[in-house]
Amino acid sequence: MRRVPGSASIARMDDPPATPPPPDRPLPEPPQPGLSGDPGLGRPSRAPVAGSTADRTPGWLVLAGGILVLLGVFLPWFSYDLGGVSRSTSGTDQWGVILLGGLATARGLSMVQPGRFRFSLGTPLIGGAILAILVWSRWNDLRGTLDRATAAGITASIGVGFWMVVTGTACVLVGGVLALRRRS
Repeated sequence: MRRVPGSASIARMDDPPATPPPPDRPLPEPPQPGLSGDPGLGRPSRAPVAGSTADRTPGWLVLAGGILVLLGVFLPWFSYDLGGVSRSTSGTDQWGVILLGGLATARGLSMVQPGRFRFSLGTPLIGGAILAILVWSRWNDLRGTLDRATAAGITASIGVGFWMVVTGTACVLVGGVLALRRRS
């Protein structure tokens, strides 16, 4: 290849000499921008990012479920009235629920905005299943406490925070199932 003064083209030693294509064959299609990953161009190859028309419903469900779980942990899980004094307990001592709610929130955000936020630790379905086991275990504890309080004549109830965690867990599970079905 000859160098033309003032041009920026640089000939490489391993380039074959340029020959025009035969007139009976059409030219090959040029590569699509952003989809080719020619290492010689200095750009690494990568998979195309899902377009805006992709169904993000599973991601929204997982994100909403994670947020509901995190909010529900700080609201009352069990309330009782003892001698005119109302008291309540929250789920802030449930570290597994807090951790899984945070992971679900991060995973849901990465499913909704994959170009801006990448988080691929775990799957929503497995995290939701573990969360459901923890919530079921806590339900058994709360139900036993409620039965004992009612038998002792104490007015008690399971609080809104626990039900938010249950709803959030259901959202994470449904979002995980939908995400799994979308892949297959």
